[in-house]
Amino acid sequence: MNKIDISKYLNTGNMKRLLLFTLSLMPLFSLAQANDSFLENTTIIVEKTQINSATSDFGPAFVDGGLWFSTYTLQENQKSKKNKSTLYYELYETPVDAKGNLLSTEKELTLEEERAGYNAGPVSYCEATNELFVTVNNYQDPDIENIVFQKANIPLKIIILKKSENNWINAGEVPFNNSTYSVAHPAISVTGDTLIFVSDIPEKGKGGTDLYMSVRENGKWGEMINLGDKINTDGNEMFPYFHKGKYLFFASNGKTDSTGGLDIYYAEQSANGFNQPVNMKELNSAADDFGLVVHQDEETGYFVSQREGGQGDDDIYKVLFEGQFDLELLVLDKHTEEPIPNVKVDFSDGKTAFTNSEGTINRELEKATDYTATTDVTEYMNGSVSFSTKNMHFGSLKAVIYLEKVEVGQKFVLENIYYDFDKSDILPESEVELNKLVKVLEDNPKWKIELGSHTDSRGSSTYNEKLSQRRSESAVGYIISQGISESRIIARGYGETQLVNECADGVQCTEEQHRQNRRTEFTILELE
Repeated sequence: MNKIDISKYLNTGNMKRLLLFTLSLMPLFSLAQANDSFLENTTIIVEKTQINSATSDFGPAFVDGGLWFSTYTLQENQKSKKNKSTLYYELYETPVDAKGNLLSTEKELTLEEERAGYNAGPVSYCEATNELFVTVNNYQDPDIENIVFQKANIPLKIIILKKSENNWINAGEVPFNNSTYSVAHPAISVTGDTLIFVSDIPEKGKGGTDLYMSVRENGKWGEMINLGDKINTDGNEMFPYFHKGKYLFFASNGKTDSTGGLDIYYAEQSANGFNQPVNMKELNSAADDFGLVVHQDEETGYFVSQREGGQGDDDIYKVLFEGQFDLELLVLDKHTEEPIPNVKVDFSDGKTAFTNSEGTINRELEKATDYTATTDVTEYMNGSVSFSTKNMHFGSLKAVIYLEKVEVGQKFVLENIYYDFDKSDILPESEVELNKLVKVLEDNPKWKIELGSHTDSRGSSTYNEKLSQRRSESAVGYIISQGISESRIIARGYGETQLVNECADGVQCTEEQHRQNRRTEFTILELE
């Protein structure tokens, strides 16, 4: 494989290419999200930024609350005996907000000492490990004046810096750096155990430059693995970015659907490796487009382009990923599974809607918002469902609420209501079940109920009646403590007067038969 000759990229119009490579009781519900890719159902909008210079700006990366990038600048070479000025790619940063939006057009020089006269960038930051992976020139003597410009085929390498308080400490470099070929353009995973990068290593590649991967285990990086024919071509693949361990963004000029120059692609990670790359046509132009990074909230991103209308040779552009959330809520009869029309549904954001003839409500949702939808219908046990658009991708949400038809006098057994022997104190496991009844009463604010407690036939009938009354009052007291009005619930102890089987006094029965009689149930007294 021939090495890349960078000497032809020394003119002002091609500054970037020096580093393009050179750097049960309860109402039932179900909930599902129809789409789980943030790139689906998304409109991509490209905007100019105000951080570009008249030369070359490229390699955007989100680093610890800021956007870092490289700019081709004039620098006084303090190490030169002749003290001449030298052009370098230097690293700058500008702050961003929690959504990745630029907070300022001012940019501040960073890593000035750490880069020590090297061209620097792109970088990749791992918040989990506080490591910064940086592309720099791979030569041994940075004191040699202008060596990067006087010699072609100067390879690149990746160094690692570790953040300690407000300082960056040199933590070495990746083991596959080599003075005879380049290793560059790092893309570290969110966990810090997978590094994807670019190399022109002879004999392993498919073309000019390819994407490779290495996995770190027990602190040691494994061999560099070519990402294969789906990703790499006989052209150049560059500038990878590994988003949340799921999406690989990169630039290529070797694919058949290219719009011209370098195009930006993405490939989704699957169980069998990366899927077939997709051309991001909304971003690509007839010129070079590359270096896309996406903020973790997936609403903004930045990339680089040489398209017409820019300020310099390479400019950094902002990307907006815009879309909407659509809810489809279906209300069904629990037993017949038939849709229930004309059901009023109240949403926690203050909106109200009614199901149509097909038992469905469709509406838009706001992003990053928690919701609860609660039915309001007389002849059914009302139910509710909670859902959220926080940390979810644009697309459709589907929810189903199953309602049970009810009438005055209907009884419901509360399972798993336990008491210690001869006690009426509420046990923790009973609280779980009583909380379900609390939720039913919250969803049905017009209901009035009786909570009845029953015993088996063992013991005297007088004692059992008193014990069951104490237990019923204890359960009602707990329900009232959870915010339910005492005017809506009556406590009643039935003792052994309403056995559900033949286990009366003097009848030999199993423990399981006696357990059936020791029950707590509620009866609907009023629906409205």
